[in-house]
Amino acid sequence: MNRRPFHFGEVVVLSLLFLIGGGLIYGSQFNREVGERMVQLLEKPFFSTILGAILVLAVALRLLGGLRKSRDVFIDYQSEGGSVGISTRAVQDFVERIGHEFAAVKKIETKLLPRRGGGIDLLAMVSVRAGNKIPELSQLMQQRIREGVRESLGLEDIGTITVRVKEIVDESRPSKETKQDAPTAS
Repeated sequence: MNRRPFHFGEVVVLSLLFLIGGGLIYGSQFNREVGERMVQLLEKPFFSTILGAILVLAVALRLLGGLRKSRDVFIDYQSEGGSVGISTRAVQDFVERIGHEFAAVKKIETKLLPRRGGGIDLLAMVSVRAGNKIPELSQLMQQRIREGVRESLGLEDIGTITVRVKEIVDESRPSKETKQDAPTAS
């Protein structure tokens, strides 16, 4: 999987902030002379204006960077005709659709975990309806997910597929929310 690299501007601003913050800590705790020099620099209008601009720019870049649509991460592999890339979100959606093929699964959430040397591991966190055999269900889900991802998406390098049951839902009982919302007799 491809990760988003740091942009040059982010590296510069973070480095400056690290140096300034480190200098302030060092000057106030270990070497008062360095601290006094930094205070003298901060008292100068030109230097304090530049430092303030850097801090405002750092915050603005962080906010603007967070507002941008997150870049999709793709899993790339080679096929006969060239390179194919599938977004990790598409793989997760596909695996979740497979999970909903099982009547025992009430809810499923997936995560893709990159492996060293390539390939991925899959983690499926499921809510299961009560009364189902969890070991058999887990094994069937693992097999079906592995086959589906290989056949439909063309991803061959699938490592472990972990199924974690995070909730067993008894649908014959009212949920906690329903109990709290029900009127009480007086």
